Amino acid sequence: MNIESLLNKIKIFKELVVDSGFKRDVTDYRQSIGQPQNQNLVFMKSLSQNIKTNLIDFENNSLDSELHSVLRDNEPFTTLNTLEELEELDNDKEIDGQKYLQKFLAILTQLQKSITANETELNTVKSTFDKYVSDQNEYDTEGEQAVMSLIFKDLESTGSIKEFARVLQRWNRTLLTYHTLLKSESPKEISLVEIQNGSIDVIFNIDFDVAVDLTELIKTGLKVYGAYLLYKSKKAREIIDSYMGNTKLIEMEVEREKLMLDNIKGSIKQKAIEQHKQRLSEDKNISKTSATKKADEVAKVITDHIIKGNEVKLLTPPEIDEELEDEKDLGSELREETAIVRERYKKLNVEEKQLLLEKYTIKEEDESTEKK
Repeated sequence: MNIESLLNKIKIFKELVVDSGFKRDVTDYRQSIGQPQNQNLVFMKSLSQNIKTNLIDFENNSLDSELHSVLRDNEPFTTLNTLEELEELDNDKEIDGQKYLQKFLAILTQLQKSITANETELNTVKSTFDKYVSDQNEYDTEGEQAVMSLIFKDLESTGSIKEFARVLQRWNRTLLTYHTLLKSESPKEISLVEIQNGSIDVIFNIDFDVAVDLTELIKTGLKVYGAYLLYKSKKAREIIDSYMGNTKLIEMEVEREKLMLDNIKGSIKQKAIEQHKQRLSEDKNISKTSATKKADEVAKVITDHIIKGNEVKLLTPPEIDEELEDEKDLGSELREETAIVRERYKKLNVEEKQLLLEKYTIKEEDESTEKK
């Protein structure tokens, strides 16, 4: 496994489980229910709900698959079925306080033990491999390469060698095209670092500045996509129901939905054009030829990628300025936006998911027409 990728997976565990306070909270919850005044159903169920909320967040951040890729001596704590056990416990309408306490305490004890074992092993792995990675400051210099990964989870893209090769070729062409929007010098051939199994993870090197802009571009698409999913999953139904059959209002709402759907790709294209103009103000030698068409091609490939539930990761993000309290790690921001999209996508029905695929999936015949 690529070292940057491995360390990124450990970093995700640290952010979600340790830095978030979840590990500490599990320990505190276990201690607090040992106090007689806290052994009532209302209090214990509130703690259970907090844990369930975090576990769902871990699921949306693909923490289980990340841990499976790294851990060798211990099973990931995400395999304990804690969420299902808590759901079953909370849904028991006949259980009394003492029985709830016994089962809840057993769940917390096992969860705490497993998290501690995972953390111990991950810290050992991290200390071993940290020394083999270049200092992050070195990535901030002009001309340096950044490590990124394309993660394919949809079976359509990875179900056959022919299809997967076509998708990789499409991405190779897109990344080179995107480079020409932002840089005047000719792009280097995208160097493939590794292909990891599971949900296929393609790790590659790319110009550092281009990687940062690409991350921002994908974040833009995810934000707009997330807004559309939020609208479709809840707000649209509530709004249309409130119109009580008013035809004109319903027609306006249908048009709004269409515009929001179109805006997923449109926002990415517009952001790419804005990035091109910004870079052009810094480097007059950047080619202006077919910039809008190039931005459209880039937007099409990115949209196809994200609506299928696939991901992009920045494994070597820029160093954070510790003096800026609100500044976040760019790679973490991208992962958070991806998690939001994944959670909202689950709420769509089959027809709504199919609409997205029909509108934005790139078909082989479409590519053949574009090349002519």
